[in-house]
Amino acid sequence: MAALLFGVSTPLSKPLALEMSPLWLAGFFYTGSLLGILPGFFPRLGMRPASTASFLSIGVLERAEKVALAASILIGGVVAPVLLVIGLTRFPASRGSLLMNAESVFTVLFAYILYRERMTLRLMVGAALGSTGCAVASLNHASGGSGGALFFLSAALLWALDTNILRVLSGVNPLAVTVWKGIGSALFLIPAAALTGPPPHSPVLVLWALVVGSFGYGFSLVCFLRSIRGIGVSRTGAWFGFSPFIGAVLSIALLKEPVTPAFLIASGILLLAVLTLQGFRMPRVKRTS
Repeated sequence: MAALLFGVSTPLSKPLALEMSPLWLAGFFYTGSLLGILPGFFPRLGMRPASTASFLSIGVLERAEKVALAASILIGGVVAPVLLVIGLTRFPASRGSLLMNAESVFTVLFAYILYRERMTLRLMVGAALGSTGCAVASLNHASGGSGGALFFLSAALLWALDTNILRVLSGVNPLAVTVWKGIGSALFLIPAAALTGPPPHSPVLVLWALVVGSFGYGFSLVCFLRSIRGIGVSRTGAWFGFSPFIGAVLSIALLKEPVTPAFLIASGILLLAVLTLQGFRMPRVKRTS
């Protein structure tokens, strides 16, 4: 669900990125993310509804969790989305989406470096395939050159680091983390955007950005945190690797972006990389007599 929601948000963000500044758009995304917690209060989603006092009180977090939350807000809630929006203004959304497959590679590598998760041949092969696919996807393109690819890759790197930081918060109510990440990011981005220029004049664009933020950055994060708690960082990152393919397909369908040979080759290589990484640390079935 997290992969689907974030994948859909990428092509829907492209027209918005051409109409407003990266800071304003990222700010609206995370302001809208606060609306994304609302579905989490439905009992069938397996989340315990928290009282307003309990998940708005930052005092319930341990020191390490507070540090992790602050780092997550800065890295994943401020810098990474701004880089993504800049990339959308300089590179086709379909190929930019493919480049976000690098997040899966970076996620499992960070998991190994930071948490010493098991390094296997499958992981190394997946990382090599992912690097090759991203190199092909970033080849020069007439509509923006390969420079825009660096913004997507940088955003993928930072979100991969954010994923591993969020591991520290996996035991905290996902609704609380989403609320505080949305509030913290918006409080930083909106004033920063105001210093660079006036907000967009179209209420329709603002509403569109808030809606995209609600499901692409809000409820998607809630689902993402639930996944980390249930299956761990590496497998969550691997499954999330399908998100870029959703974004790429929708970008071609909705934005009428061209399908180039480089896109097809990169898609094949990256799909193989994701499937390889998805199998990383599959659970073993315990047999009982």
